[in-house]
Formats: sequence, structure tokens, C-alpha cells
Amino acid sequence: MPLHFPRRLTSLAATVATLTLGWIGPAQATEGGGTTAAAGAEGFLAGALPPPGTYGLLYANHYQADRFNDGQGNSAIPGFKVRADVLVGRVVHMTGTTLLGGQLGFYGVLPLVKLKVQAAGASDSRTGFGDIEAASLLAWHGPQWHTAAALAVVLPTGSYSATRMANPGNNITTLRPVVVASYLTESGLDLSTKLTYSINRKNSDTDYKSGQYLHADFNAGMRVAPAWQVGLQGYLIHQTTDDRQNGITAGPDGNRTRVLALGPALRWQTSPAAPSVELRWLKEIRARNHTKGDALWLKAVWAL
Repeated sequence: MPLHFPRRLTSLAATVATLTLGWIGPAQATEGGGTTAAAGAEGFLAGALPPPGTYGLLYANHYQADRFNDGQGNSAIPGFKVRADVLVGRVVHMTGTTLLGGQLGFYGVLPLVKLKVQAAGASDSRTGFGDIEAASLLAWHGPQWHTAAALAVVLPTGSYSATRMANPGNNITTLRPVVVASYLTESGLDLSTKLTYSINRKNSDTDYKSGQYLHADFNAGMRVAPAWQVGLQGYLIHQTTDDRQNGITAGPDGNRTRVLALGPALRWQTSPAAPSVELRWLKEIRARNHTKGDALWLKAVWAL
């Protein structure tokens, strides 16, 4: 199939564009090397959900890669290049209701994606809405530990065609449990993580069933001034089951993804009730069955 490997890139936009709890990033676990787990979107205070109220979050992401690695870490696609620019709107509503000792909340996510892909002399570009995500959650707060758990679903609402190289949507439904946690001290230490596990349904247009995968964002940060935090952040993607197409394991290794990214981050907030802004740059230092590139994230949070 001459279009097989470009088609494996079609999920990249949604990968870079879909958010989760606390949370969105780059691509290959699954068809097209794409994941909807928005790797790298979260860092500071990932587990510290806000008090009752409604909150707006805006994420801007630029992802670029000039390399697509195979399962051995070798460049697999000649002339490969991808550029993705994504704006993601997220609304979080935290209620005053308590369930199982935790605070009940909900969120919804809608990404807008601009994607350009080049591979083996062919190219394609698309702009459109990606797949939406919705979830319910419970959040718990302590003197130093803050945690939350959510059950999210990603729905195939984004623009998609199996004949295109570039697609804002994935054309699959994903069920995703999410856990976030933060350890915060009065001295300004912030150790935070977000863990997700994605279970994918089959893409009916391609008869391709993407494997399940674990994703983690992590942060080790410190307050260096009243309004400023700095941190070392990153993400990990580890695919746990094989991709399958037409009922057969895809590729020699099931196209299982392994990715590790690291980079610096900065956060600004003048008071606990004020809007906050985060900036982070993450470089993928290890990639298997995945693009290998760089991600720049800007995140803003404010009360509505």
C-alpha cells in the first residue's frame, strides 16, 4: 500500500491537540503514530484542582519534527516533516458536591488544529476541529498532597478521511482513566504528575485497532519568587498492547510506541485567585515507532 506510512501520520494532529485532566502533545502509539493523550500539556500543580466554580483554560501548542523513527530508533520515512499548531479550549466546572470524600467536577475539551505533513515526496495540510473530550472527576485536597481521578472519553468528532495524510481527527473512540497528583510544600516545592491509560476502539474506515498505552506528564518545580516558578518537566508514552490491522499484528513489533521528552518550564501567577500562565519547551530525546521532535506549550488558566 503506497500510502500506508503517510496514513499512519493522520492521528498526529489529534495527538497534539487533545487535553486530559490537569493536563495535551505529539505522536505514535496507535495508528498514524498518533495519541490523543496530549503529552506534555500539564506540569505545575497538575493534581491541585480549584475550588467550586467554573474555569477556562487555553492551551497553545507548536509541535515540529523532521524525523519518524521505527521500532529500533532509526529514521523510517524519507523526506519526513510535520508541523502542527493547535489551540485548545477547555472548560472545567467544580461543584460543591462531595462524593467518596472528593469534590465532584466535570470538564470538556475542544481543539482547533492546523497540520502540515510531508513524507516521501508527498504532502498534505489541513485546518479544522479535532476530537472532543469530556470527563467527570473527583478531587481530594490535603495539607501537602492534592489528587484527582477522572474517567474521560474522546469522541470521533474531528475532521477525518482515510485517504488523507493529514487529519485533525482520529476517527476512533477512546476510553481513558486519568489520575493526577501534586505534592506541594510551603517552601515552594512542586512535585506533580498526570497518569493516563488509553483504551482505543477500532477505526472502522481502515480496520485498524490502535494499541493501549500509558502516558505520564511529570514536573519537578520550585518557587523562586512570589509570582514565579521554574521546573524540569517532561512526558513518557509507553504502549502496552500491539496495533492490529485486519485482525493481524501490525509491523514486526506491533508498532508499539516508546517516547521520552524533557525540558524547562516557567509559571507566573501573582496570587492564588489570579490568572496563571505557563510556558514549557519539551524535546523528545527517545522515540520508537514515533515522531521525534520538539513541543512548545503555552497554557493560561482563569476563573469565569
